[in-house]
Amino acid sequence: MTKTNIILFSATLLLFNFGCQSGKTVRVDSSQVAEYKDLTIRDLDEFSAKMFPRLMQSPVTQKISGRVPVIAIGPMSAQTTVEFPESIRINGLRNIITQSGLASISGTTSNSSLNQFISFAKSQRGRSGANLPDYVLTQQIFESREYQSKVINKTYRYILELVDLNPNSSRLGQVVVSESEDIIKMVRK
Repeated sequence: MTKTNIILFSATLLLFNFGCQSGKTVRVDSSQVAEYKDLTIRDLDEFSAKMFPRLMQSPVTQKISGRVPVIAIGPMSAQTTVEFPESIRINGLRNIITQSGLASISGTTSNSSLNQFISFAKSQRGRSGANLPDYVLTQQIFESREYQSKVINKTYRYILELVDLNPNSSRLGQVVVSESEDIIKMVRK
C-alpha cells in the first residue's frame, strides 16, 4: 500500500468508527454548557442554593425551641416570558433545603395559595402547633427588559421569602425574612 492509501484507509476507518457511535448518549459537564439567553431551571437552582442559607442565617429563623425550623414550600409566582413547571421548582427547593440541614420540610403544594396557608394557621390558634410548619417559603420571579441598539438586557429578579405561620405569633402572615438576587441575561438583536 502506498502512503496515500494508508492515510485514506485510516481516515475512512476513523470516520466509520465515529459514525457508529452517533447513537450513544453523551453526558456534558454542566460547567461547560453555554450560557442561555433566557432564565433556566439551572439558574434558579444555583441562586436558590445561595439564597436559602442566607435566609436561614437570620436571627428570626434560628433554632426554635432547640429544633430546626419546619418549612412548607408554597406556590411560585412568576411574571416572565419563560415558563417553569412548578413541580420542578418545588423539587429543586426541596433538594436544597434537605441537603442544607438548616430546616425540615413540612409539605409542598402547588394547589394552595399563601392566603390558604395563613387562614389554616389562624384556625389553629390556641391549639398545639406540633404539626404546623413554622414558615411557608414563597418564590417570586419578575422579568424586566432594557432595549438597546444591538442588545436586549433581561433582568430577572428572583425573590425567596419566609412568611410566619406560627398561629400564636403577632407576625402571623407577615414576611419575616426575604432574600433577592438579580439574574441578568443579554440577547443580541
